[in-house]
Amino acid sequence: MGYKGLIRNLYMNIIEQTDGMDEIQLEMKEELLELIEEDQKQMDDEEFRKYRDKVFRIAALGEEQGFVRGFRFAFQLFIECMNEKEP
Repeated sequence: MGYKGLIRNLYMNIIEQTDGMDEIQLEMKEELLELIEEDQKQMDDEEFRKYRDKVFRIAALGEEQGFVRGFRFAFQLFIECMNEKEP
């Protein structure tokens, strides 16, 4: 397992330990529902539920990728800071 797998495991552990939705997740849920609100009018309930669930899965993938990229960036920044010599 490479570093991406380790970071993803860290992300999944954090998500599993989170009770319910935090403020950021609630905000994202509201924004996603607003974005697909018009689509709901064009679909029956079952079709919209499947569509909504897919939208949320896509958003979750983006959130995970954002965590991995952010973690990598923070680590690179940390390394750069540690390599700088103080005057």
